[in-house]
Amino acid sequence: MFADEIRHFTANASAELGEFTQPLNAAVDTLDELTAWLLDRAQGNPNEIGAASVEYLQVFGYTAYAYMWALMAKAAIGKATEDDFYAGKLGTARFYFARLLPRIHSLSASVKAGSESLYELDVAHF
Repeated sequence: MFADEIRHFTANASAELGEFTQPLNAAVDTLDELTAWLLDRAQGNPNEIGAASVEYLQVFGYTAYAYMWALMAKAAIGKATEDDFYAGKLGTARFYFARLLPRIHSLSASVKAGSESLYELDVAHF
């Protein structure tokens, strides 16, 4: 499973990658919790899947990209002082983790808002 691969990476990463592995672990936890929540809600209301699909996939995507940036940071961290290419990779990884990955929290809240507000609209209202 994808989450297991990420957790294996973070568990075996060096301490100097902590600025990436800690938020990455939190993102995987958020994704796992959101998945369980959505599957539970969908048991009683299949509309939940459709209503949540866009935001859920965005949470997955942001988490997947965080993993990719953590892998790139691992490759760059020892070389960033010697090579501008690696310094750029490390800086971009920091930007991603600081500015983009936190979006999963608002997306998760949107998923958890449920399908009711979407499906209460009548087609005639359009």
